[in-house]
Amino acid sequence: MKRLATALALLTLAAFIASPAFAINLLSDGFAYANGNLAGNGSWANYSGAATDIQVAAGRAVGSGPNANDDHATFAAQPTAGNTFACFIVRIPNPGGAPKPIYFAELKDAGATNLVSRVYVLPLAAGGWTFGISYSSTNNLTLGVTPWTAPLSYDTDYTLVISYEPSISTSRLWVNPFSQASPSVANVGTSAAISVSAFGLRQSATASTLPPVPAYVGNTDWGFSVDNLGVGTTFDDACARPTPTLKTTWGGVKSIYR
Repeated sequence: MKRLATALALLTLAAFIASPAFAINLLSDGFAYANGNLAGNGSWANYSGAATDIQVAAGRAVGSGPNANDDHATFAAQPTAGNTFACFIVRIPNPGGAPKPIYFAELKDAGATNLVSRVYVLPLAAGGWTFGISYSSTNNLTLGVTPWTAPLSYDTDYTLVISYEPSISTSRLWVNPFSQASPSVANVGTSAAISVSAFGLRQSATASTLPPVPAYVGNTDWGFSVDNLGVGTTFDDACARPTPTLKTTWGGVKSIYR
């Protein structure tokens, strides 16, 4: 009997050890709030601007460039020796013209100026648009953005994943990834590492300052619609937030294997 009990205990321990650990998010938000200002819901607060706030509409965070207000949701400050990932769904409505090259989402500290892993909408010379990423601030000389590898479609949901990897001064962007091994693009910067503690959404009508080559020429204001945000210390932790069944490849896969 003692041998049987010991064997059962060992089997139980082995099963416990073999079980996969549950992903732990730093931040998870499906924007299930009443329609109105985003600031004041969850940990969302305004960090810049004093015009019209980002709006919650039908369970999504909706922004428009000219509205100016910028909001962030906070989480535990992360060490600069580690990486931080954010995973979210975004839709860019058709603005009716070439969009201004502007960033609308980022990781950041608690202030209003240290913004990293900035996500852009970029006009393409051949027409259309794509997403892009910068490690931190850009300028008109050498610090620019890295565009996604293909043109994208307006009024379409895309799952974006971004990373901030301060130990190697690198930010990465994935579009509709299946896993971290999926194709990504990277941008390397020179600014000092920061301890990120928030994910921000930004409204602006002012085109970003970028090097002249390649030329991102657009003069049309545009907006965004964001859903299902997750932030974590790994790709899988960030993307383990509540996901819709059919919105994206990643969301579908996650829902099947939960």
